[in-house]
Amino acid sequence: MKTFSVMLLMLTLICVGCGSGADTEAEQAAAERNDVTSTDAMKTSLESIAQTGEMGSAAMGFRETLEDLKKTDAAKADQLLSDLDKLEAASTPAATKKIAKEMAGKL
Repeated sequence: MKTFSVMLLMLTLICVGCGSGADTEAEQAAAERNDVTSTDAMKTSLESIAQTGEMGSAAMGFRETLEDLKKTDAAKADQLLSDLDKLEAASTPAATKKIAKEMAGKL
């Protein structure tokens, strides 16, 4: 019985240590796709939202990107921040598509 317990413990430790890291890599790739850090990436995400009408997590980082844009073009950033508020409040896919398309056009 004692030998069985030791073997079970060893098997558990081996299995816990064995992992390909695929989940971690997939999670990192997903985080990179959702972390919009430039206006070009934001435009690409907005164009995707304009096609699908679904925002999901695609808008992560929009607000931070626009806050950074304020340093170089405050008027444009303020307008886009106002539009972002409307986009986040949109209640239908049609409204989401329309606002996302307008925002992408401003970038």
